[in-house]
Amino acid sequence: MIIVSVAFVICWFPATFYFVIFDSSSHTSGLYVGYHAAVFLAYLYICMNPFIYAFKHEAVKEILTRLVVCRKRVGVISVGNAP
Repeated sequence: MIIVSVAFVICWFPATFYFVIFDSSSHTSGLYVGYHAAVFLAYLYICMNPFIYAFKHEAVKEILTRLVVCRKRVGVISVGNAP
């Protein structure tokens, strides 16, 4: 949970800070430069969050392992090994 919280603060703080500064100041062209970086970090967190849970949360790992791991079917005869 610490990793998720730290990632949230790192990724969302610039966007929040930018919007507070932008709303309280006059419209200057210098502030538009930071907009894309701030929004990119916010979207990065949104994309990163499921992977954090997938790698760190044991219950999620177990479910994903059951879904992804290919199991050999027992009792199925392949075409090349037919009698």
